[in-house]
Amino acid sequence: MQGKPTLIGQVNLWVRDILALFRKAPGKWMLLGLAHVFFFAMLPSLLGLKFFAFLMLPAFLAVAVGFYRDADIGRDSDLGDLLNEIKPYLPKLLALGAICVVYVLLINLLTADDAVKLNELAKGDPTPEQIVEQSTPILAKLMLLLMPLVLVIWFAPALVAFQQYSVIKAVKSSLAAFIQYLLPLLFTWVAITLIIILGMMLFGVLVGILSAASSSLSEIFMLLLVFACMLLSSALMLAFQYVSNRDIFKMPQPAGTVDLL
Repeated sequence: MQGKPTLIGQVNLWVRDILALFRKAPGKWMLLGLAHVFFFAMLPSLLGLKFFAFLMLPAFLAVAVGFYRDADIGRDSDLGDLLNEIKPYLPKLLALGAICVVYVLLINLLTADDAVKLNELAKGDPTPEQIVEQSTPILAKLMLLLMPLVLVIWFAPALVAFQQYSVIKAVKSSLAAFIQYLLPLLFTWVAITLIIILGMMLFGVLVGILSAASSSLSEIFMLLLVFACMLLSSALMLAFQYVSNRDIFKMPQPAGTVDLL
């Protein structure tokens, strides 16, 4: 009987599983990352759909976790299969999304003065030192306020969609899991972030070489670098979300599948 892995052992296991999952279908996961970035980062900022995005975020995360689960167990599924699987629990996922919207509205109220300060700072002609000095406390405050939201949506959507938890039970369980597994989750997040930074550095070297060959295209190459890193970050973090859900909550396999392990 195997004992509970050590902190380093758990982090190592999660990182290996995340990278192994990514290597199975990198193109598919980059497309999933593209959908994540487009619908929940780019589109809301362009069209003012931020609250709608937060309403739909739990349902999207449930589908994303489902894609990684199916790849992990060798099941060939498409978007329609997963939508049919989570369809009975869509009202609960939307209720979870409504909680996210209310919390974001609360954050907006608490940071309204800070937004005004940043807007005034942008309109002026500040030095880099002034930008850092004035924006750092505001960004730190925003990150702290967003942390409870991250803790809730990390586990709750999959618990609702695949383990039939109620919304309240899913929220409580998600918060409890973060408290219990704080260090493994934190160190795995740091490890994945370092991998992403390393990937950015390697891509940066390639961009530098291409830019030297064609300086007129350097800005395009740089934009492509940033965009590719955003997709990679999203794909790896979604894989991390699945792996941690799988191991902490013993995510069941979908009906009709056979355990090949």
